[in-house]
Amino acid sequence: MGKDQEAIDSGLLEKGPKRLTLTTASPTYSMKPGDQNMIITSSAADAAGIVTLPSLAEAAGKLYYICAPTGSAGGDVSVYEKETGAELSTYGDLDADDDHVILFSSGNEWRVVLDGVA
Repeated sequence: MGKDQEAIDSGLLEKGPKRLTLTTASPTYSMKPGDQNMIITSSAADAAGIVTLPSLAEAAGKLYYICAPTGSAGGDVSVYEKETGAELSTYGDLDADDDHVILFSSGNEWRVVLDGVA
């Protein structure tokens, strides 16, 4: 078994985008370090869908793409920081169609690489 397959099997690396639907019954999700490509929809009430980033230390040196393709039609998807438990400032509220953001963890802070948040 190769190292790539071992990383996929262990959950450190996803194979393709992870598609996630947040619901009223399950409105939150804590991202794993390998959840680097997320497409998220929410049927939870407005601002009730919450995705928490992995810790800065676990994510150090990695890029994370998060997209909410139906933000205005469904419920909002809010992106929270694990360390603070708070929403990621301006870029954490994915509430319009095709809102998306690419984040980079320096190990000390989250840096916005691409801002596609309306």
